[in-house]
Amino acid sequence: MGFRHILFPVDFSSRSYGAVPFVRALAARYRAAVTLVHVVERPSAWVGADGGFAVEPDMTELKAEAERQLANFAMEQFPHLSVTRMVEEGDPGGCISELAHCWNVDLIMMPTHGHGALRRKLLGSVTAKTLHGCECAIWTGVHLEEHEGAPTPPPHTELRTILCAIELVPESASLLKYAKEIGLEAGAAVHIVHAVPTSETQPDQNMERPLELFLEDFAREEIAKLQTTAGTNFDAFVQLGSVSQVVHHAAEKFHADLIIIGRGVLNRFAGDLRTEAYGIMREAPCPVISV
Repeated sequence: MGFRHILFPVDFSSRSYGAVPFVRALAARYRAAVTLVHVVERPSAWVGADGGFAVEPDMTELKAEAERQLANFAMEQFPHLSVTRMVEEGDPGGCISELAHCWNVDLIMMPTHGHGALRRKLLGSVTAKTLHGCECAIWTGVHLEEHEGAPTPPPHTELRTILCAIELVPESASLLKYAKEIGLEAGAAVHIVHAVPTSETQPDQNMERPLELFLEDFAREEIAKLQTTAGTNFDAFVQLGSVSQVVHHAAEKFHADLIIIGRGVLNRFAGDLRTEAYGIMREAPCPVISV
């Protein structure tokens, strides 16, 4: 297993620059081809105060400027790597998904966006559309506050500890195999994390401890069965609480460098896993790969 072709959407923001070291590191580790893509959106028409319409933008000029910016970005950020550059026009989420499908991309690497209090509720719209529209693995960066003049912490690109967040469904065996292969290739330790959401375990806020123990023991038994199917023997961290909070806690506890999650599976405890994926990505203290 490995990544042969990485698609890196670039919008020239500080978050794009912050993701570059991770793209370079994974491209070097897997000797993967890298394609940089920038999507030029056509501005929406608007009506001015005098009732007149705004001047229609010159898309040819906008694309030419984007191509110049992307060429400079590639030269400055990937000086020792031959990368393919592509400038498209349209909806970014749709374009990224279509390109990933047409080019047989293995991994899309994109930072998340969101500002202030809004970041707690939403991922960037482009990231969200890509998560729903693509079947390949998607890497997302740490979802941090961003403001002018904020220092960018030095990135840590080594994979020494991987956290695999699973649900108690048969599909999780495949996710464990995936994490095992990534861990072997990187020489990283792998830990499992599973959250037992409190909303599914009690009708009120006063749950008795024996029931907690029963649910945690049940989860560990089910995880052991999944590991037998997957041929793995990872340590498992099981905790009562919301999925995103438990995964965040485990990531800090084990000093995780990467979190691997599944997406698009309807699980019996937490509802739509895509919803849980958003929460994990928002709260994760390290990058996340969703498959």
